[in-house]
Amino acid sequence: MKVDLLFINARIADGSGRGIYRGNLGVKDGRIAFVGRDKTAEADKVIDAEGLVLSPGFIDPHTHVDAQVIWDAQLAPSCWHGVTSMVMGNCGVGLAPVKTDTRDMLLRDLVNVEGIDYDVLTAGVDWQWESVPEYLNHIERNGLGCNVGAMISLTAIRHEVMGTESVE
Repeated sequence: MKVDLLFINARIADGSGRGIYRGNLGVKDGRIAFVGRDKTAEADKVIDAEGLVLSPGFIDPHTHVDAQVIWDAQLAPSCWHGVTSMVMGNCGVGLAPVKTDTRDMLLRDLVNVEGIDYDVLTAGVDWQWESVPEYLNHIERNGLGCNVGAMISLTAIRHEVMGTESVE
C-alpha cells in the first residue's frame, strides 16, 4: 500500500482501552489508512515517531471558552495539548441567549468563574448575536480549530427571561 504520510516507531494509544503499543500509522488522502504493529507501507513522507505517543484527540468536557472562541479559533492552549473536542457552557456560564441590557452580567460571570479580565472580555466579545443559534453560527463562521459542543447556559437563560431581576 502507498500512503501520503507514514508514522513509524510510534507508541500508539488507539483509544480502544487496551495498553499502549509500538506500531505504525499510515495516512492517505487526509484519513487514517491503517494502524498497527506489523503494518508498513511506502509513503511520500515518513516521520519517525520514536519516543512519541500517537493518539486520537482528547475531549475536554468542562471548559469556559465561551468568550475565547470568538477571538481565538484555535482555542489555545488546549489544542497544543491534544484536545480536539471540547464542551462549553459549563457551570451555567455562557454568552447566549443575550439581550443588550444583559451583556454586562454575562461578561461578569466569566470574570467571576474563569478569572478572565473584564477589559479583555469587552475588547474581544463583539456581540453579533442574540439567540443561541446566532451565537453558534457566529463562532462557526469564524472557523474553529477544535470541535466544540455547547450547552445552553442557565445564567444566560435566567437573564434572558428575568433581566436584571435575575440577580436578586
